Amino acid sequence: MRSLRMVSFFALAALAFAAGRPAVADSGELRIGTEGAYPPFEYRDPSGQLKGFDIDVGNALCAELKVKCTFFPQDFDGLIPALKAGKIDMIISSLSMTPERAKVIDFTKPYYISLSQFVAAKNSGITDDPKTLQGKTVAVQSGTIHQAYLEQNLPDITEKAYNTIEEAELDLEAGRVDAFLADKLITYDWLRKTGNAKGFDYAGKPVVGPLVTGQIAIGVRKGDTAMKARLDAAIDQLIASPDYDKMSGAYFPFSIKP
Repeated sequence: MRSLRMVSFFALAALAFAAGRPAVADSGELRIGTEGAYPPFEYRDPSGQLKGFDIDVGNALCAELKVKCTFFPQDFDGLIPALKAGKIDMIISSLSMTPERAKVIDFTKPYYISLSQFVAAKNSGITDDPKTLQGKTVAVQSGTIHQAYLEQNLPDITEKAYNTIEEAELDLEAGRVDAFLADKLITYDWLRKTGNAKGFDYAGKPVVGPLVTGQIAIGVRKGDTAMKARLDAAIDQLIASPDYDKMSGAYFPFSIKP
C-alpha cells in the first residue's frame, strides 16, 4: 500500500484532547461502531469474524494511522446515539451523508458511492414512479435514509421497517412485501446470489433527492475536527492507492469510487 499520512497515537490523542474529548481510549484503541449485518459491507463469516468492505476500509485506515481499532457491532439505528454518547469514536457502517444527520454528527469525505433503487418481482409493474407504488407494501431498513425517503415522498404506500437487510429480503422473497428500497450495492449482492434466480430485479431507475445522494462517509462526533481531518487525509490516500481498487474489486466488478 502507498504510505498514508502517518499520525502517531500520541499525536492523535493530544489533538483529540485539545478538541475537547478523548478520541482514543486509555488502551490506545479507537472504537468503531458498525452494524455487522449489512453484507457485503459488514457481515460475519461462518467462524463469526467480521468481514466486508466497510471492515476492510476501517482496518486499512487504522493500520495507516498506526492506531489499534476495535469494532462494536450493534443495530444500525443505535449507531448515532452511541457516537453522541461517547460509546464509540466513529461510525463505519455505510452511513449516507444527509443534511439531517449532519445536524448531530460530522462526516468525513465520502469513501464510496452507492445509489438507491427499488427491488421487486420482474413482472410486478413496479418502478420508481410513485403511481406504480400506490397501495403497495414497501420494505426498508429501520433508521436509514430509505425509511425517511418513503415517509417524505410516498405517503400512499404501506411502509414495513426491518432491523436488518436479511429480514427484508426474506419477506420480499416470501411475498409479504411488494418491493424493497435500499442501497443498490447492497441489493446487487443479494440479486446476484439469490434474487435474480427467484424472479426479482431492480425496479425502475435509481431514486434521487437530498436524502439519497449516494455519498457514503464515516461519521464522527460533532466538533471532533482532529479526528475528521486525519480520517479525511487517510481516505484521500487510500482512494488514490491501488489497494482501494483491490478491496472494492473483491466485492464489486465496477468502480464505487466517490
